[in-house]
Amino acid sequence: MQNIFNFVHDYKAVPHFSDDELRKHSRLSQVRVALMFYGSNIDLIDLPLPRNGLIHDWALLHEESPKNTPALSHLEALELFNFTATFSRYSHFPLTLQYLKSADALTDLSYFVPVERKNELLQELAPVLYVHSDCSTPLERDAYATELMKYIRIDSYGKCIQNRNLPEHLADAMESMGSDEFLHFVARYKFTLSFENAVCDDYITEKLWRPLVVGSVPVYMGSPSVRDWLPNNNSAILAVDFSSPKELAQYLHDHNSNATKYRSFLKHKLGEDNEKITNRRLINALNIREWGIDNDFEKGNFIEHFECFVCKQEHSKLNGERTKISDISKAHYDCPIPVSPLTGTENEENWWVGQWHMGKCEAKLLRHYIEIGKTEYNYEEFYDELKNTFLNKVC
Repeated sequence: MQNIFNFVHDYKAVPHFSDDELRKHSRLSQVRVALMFYGSNIDLIDLPLPRNGLIHDWALLHEESPKNTPALSHLEALELFNFTATFSRYSHFPLTLQYLKSADALTDLSYFVPVERKNELLQELAPVLYVHSDCSTPLERDAYATELMKYIRIDSYGKCIQNRNLPEHLADAMESMGSDEFLHFVARYKFTLSFENAVCDDYITEKLWRPLVVGSVPVYMGSPSVRDWLPNNNSAILAVDFSSPKELAQYLHDHNSNATKYRSFLKHKLGEDNEKITNRRLINALNIREWGIDNDFEKGNFIEHFECFVCKQEHSKLNGERTKISDISKAHYDCPIPVSPLTGTENEENWWVGQWHMGKCEAKLLRHYIEIGKTEYNYEEFYDELKNTFLNKVC
C-alpha cells in the first residue's frame, strides 16, 4: 500500500488542540479521514479508491524533483489532492527553503576563505568547482558543464565528467556533502557550478545554498524564480543570463581576475550589515517558518508540521468550518517539459523528455479511471492502455 497515514487515528502531538478536543472525534478513529502520500513513493496502481474528495482528504508531500514521479508534473494528477507540501511558495505548506537553515548561515564567516587566499590557491585549483554524481538529469547539466569546460578550467569531482578525485576522507560524495570537511573543501573555490537536476519554479536545493553559505560564488542554473530568493541582487551568477557557455566563461574570467568585481558577489559575507541580506521575501519566509532542518529536535521537521497542518484542516472540516475541496493549481508543482540548456529547445535524445510526456499520459489515464469510477485495475491493464495512449500521442 501507499505511504499513507490515518490522521484521525494519529492525532498525537497536534498543537493548539486539547485532549478533550481530540477525543471529540474518537468515533472516527476507525475511518480514514485524511491520507498522506509521499510523492516520490506514490504508486498509481495501488491508490485507495474510490476517490471522494468531499469525504476523504488526500495530502501530498513532495519536496523532491520531478525525476521521481513525472506524473505529478501534470495538473491532472495534482488535482487529485486536497493539500500539498511542495517546494513551491504557492503550495498549502511551502517547503521552498527546506535546505537553508537560517539567514545567519548566509552571513556567517565560519567557512569563508579570504579572496587573497583563494587567489593563491589558483596555483593548484581551478577557479570553478563542479561536484555531481547524478549523471542523468532532465536539465542535462553535464552537457552544459562539458561545453563550459572548453573555455575555463573546472575541477569536476563526483561521478559526472570527473577530472579530479576527491580527498579520500570525502570520497563518498553523497555521504560527505553535509560534513564540515566538505564545506571547507568547497569554500576554497572562487566559483561553484550550482546546477539543479530539473527546472521547476521554486525548486532550489542545497546546490545553491551550500556555496552561498561557504562563500563560493554560485553559478546557478535551475529554478526560473531563483532571483526571488537570493539574499541580495548580486549574490549569484545565473547561467540563463548568458547566450552561451562561452559568454559565461568570459564573464567568469573577468571576475576571477578582478578582485573588486569578484568581491561584489560577496556582499552577504563582506558587506555592511544593511547590504548583506536585502531580500525581504527571504527574511520573512525564514521568520515565519516554524519547522527546522538538520535534525532540529526543538522545532521538529517539516513532515511532523505538515501532519499537524492536515490535522487542523480535518478539524476545520469536522467542525463545519471548511466546506469545499481545496484549490490546486499548476503553481503548486510547476515543472515544465525539459529543454536543453544549450539550445533552449526539446532534445529528443534526452530520456527525461519522454518521461515527461509519459507522466502526462499516466496522469490523464489515472484521472480518467477515477472519473468513470473504475476502482479495480492491475499493472498489466493500466500500462497496456498507457502504452497505447503514449504511442498514439493522444495525451
